[in-house]
Amino acid sequence: MNPENFTTLIEMLAFHAENSAEKFAFTFNGQGVSFAKLWEDINRFGAFLLDKNLMHGDRVVVALPNSAEFFSAFYGIQRAGGIAVPVFPEAGAERIFSLVNLCEAKIIVAPSNLPAEKLAYFRKLAKKRNILLFTVENSINTSPDVDFSKIYPDDISFLQYTSGSTGNPKGVILTHANLLTNIRQMIAGMEITPNEIFVSWLPVYHDMGLILKTMVPFYLAAQTHLLATNLRNIKPWLNAIQNHKATYTAAPDFAYRLCLRHADPNDYDLSSLRVALNAAEPVRATTMQKFEEAFGLKNVMVAGYGLAEATVGVSMWKSQRPKRVDSRGHVSVGAPFPDVNLLIVSDEQILPPKEVGEIAIRSKANSQGYYKNPEETAKLFWKDGYFLSGDLGYLDEDGYLYIVSRKKNIIKRAGVTISPQEIEEVVDAMPKVRFSAAIGVDKGGIEGEQVVVFAEIRDGETISENELHEMAIQMVSSFYTHMGFRPARLYLLKSRSIPLTHNGKIQHIHLKEKYLSGNLQEDGAILYP
Repeated sequence: MNPENFTTLIEMLAFHAENSAEKFAFTFNGQGVSFAKLWEDINRFGAFLLDKNLMHGDRVVVALPNSAEFFSAFYGIQRAGGIAVPVFPEAGAERIFSLVNLCEAKIIVAPSNLPAEKLAYFRKLAKKRNILLFTVENSINTSPDVDFSKIYPDDISFLQYTSGSTGNPKGVILTHANLLTNIRQMIAGMEITPNEIFVSWLPVYHDMGLILKTMVPFYLAAQTHLLATNLRNIKPWLNAIQNHKATYTAAPDFAYRLCLRHADPNDYDLSSLRVALNAAEPVRATTMQKFEEAFGLKNVMVAGYGLAEATVGVSMWKSQRPKRVDSRGHVSVGAPFPDVNLLIVSDEQILPPKEVGEIAIRSKANSQGYYKNPEETAKLFWKDGYFLSGDLGYLDEDGYLYIVSRKKNIIKRAGVTISPQEIEEVVDAMPKVRFSAAIGVDKGGIEGEQVVVFAEIRDGETISENELHEMAIQMVSSFYTHMGFRPARLYLLKSRSIPLTHNGKIQHIHLKEKYLSGNLQEDGAILYP
C-alpha cells in the first residue's frame, strides 16, 4: 500500500508492522521498539480495554509522559474504538480529573512506574467518581488476538485539550482524516523524506511533539529518537542530535535560548541538522541569529506556525533560505502548507497585504470544533470554511505570514498596539533576568491601558534591596531606550513566579488575574518593590 492511501492511523501502523516489522518505529532513551512490537503492544492494550467493556467512542484519558507505553495506550485506545485524551501527566490530580469531567471519560491510564502511594491516591479519587484506572502493565497477560471493529477516517482519533494560555481548556476534535491530511501537508511543505532522522524531547501528550515528531516519522517509517521532556538539562537533547546525526529537531524559542545559556557550543557538532524548527511560541529573530552563530549553522533554524484547531501545522519557512524579519522584529513563518488557505480579517473585512488582523484558516485538516462545547465551537468558525485563529498577523506581498500576537494578549497604549513579546524580548536580554512577561492594565483612568512588566531574577532572594533597586533603574532605562516610553510599573520577581503552560507559553491572562487580585504579593513572589 502506498502511504498516500492510508485512511486511518491504525491502518498506517498495521501496514508498517507487516512491511517494516523489524525496523524501529522509535527509540526512547536509546531503547528501540520495532513496528512489530509496537503493533503487538497496541493490540494487547486494545484487547484489554475491550475486556473492560470499552465501547466505541468512549473517551480514555492518557496521563502518561514520554515513554514506550504512551504509544501502546494511545493507539491501543483507538484500536479498540475509543477516543484517546492525552493530558499533561504532572498536572496534578485536580487538573487531570477536571479534564476527565470535561470529556466524560470512563477510564484513566496512569504510568506503570507511578509511586505506589500516588497510584493509590489516584485510584481512590477515581473510585469516588466511578472511573476505572489502569496502567499499561495491567494488560501484560492479555492476548492481543482479538477481532477488532473497523476504524473509519471520520472517527475521532483523539481530543487535544488546549494548553489554557488564554482561557479555559477546550477539547479540540481531531479525526483520523484530519491527522493524515495534516501529516501529508507538513511532509510536503517541510520537504520531509523517509531518510529524515528526527530527535525530539517535546511532550508526546501535546500536538507538536505527538503529530509532527512521532506521527510524521511513523507515516514515513523514518527514524525518530525520543527523549524525556525534562529540560532542566538540555545536554541530552544536544547529545542526541550529535550522536544520531539528526536532520530534524523542533522546539519552542525558550528551549533554544536555554541552549545558548547552558551549553558550550564547542562541545557539540550539530552540522547534520537540516531543520531546527522554532515554533509553538513567539519566535525571536535574536534567538535564531545567536543560535546559528553559536553552533556554526546557516539557514537551519526556521520559524513555523500552527495550532491545535488546524491539527497542528499551518506554515513554515523553508530551510536553507535567508530569513525574513520585519522592522519590528517579527520573523516570517513562511507560506501556508499545500491546501491551507489563509486570510487576514478585521471587522468581517479581508485585509490587504501588510495590514495586521486576525488570521483565518481554511484546510481539510481543520477540526470540526470543540468536544461537547457548541458555544465555543460557534465562536471558532467564521465563513466560507474558515475559522478564526485568535492570533494576529499579516501577509506580505509575497504571501508570507508574520505572527504579531495573540488577539487577547495585545496591549493598546496611547492608541498604539503593542505585542507583549516585543517588550519581553527587550527585558529578557537584561542581566540577571531569567524570564519576563508584560501585560496591559487599564484601571479606568484617563491614561487608558498601561504597560506593567514582570521580570524573574536569577537567585533574586540572595540580592540586597539596594541592588534590586539599582537593577530596576537600569531595566527601566534600557526599556525606555528600546521602546521609547517607560513602563507604568516594573516588578522584580522570584524565579518561577510567572505562570506558564506545560509547554512553556506565558499565561498572560492568569498573570494579570494574579496581579490584580493581589495574589502575587500574597504569595511572596515579588522581590521589589
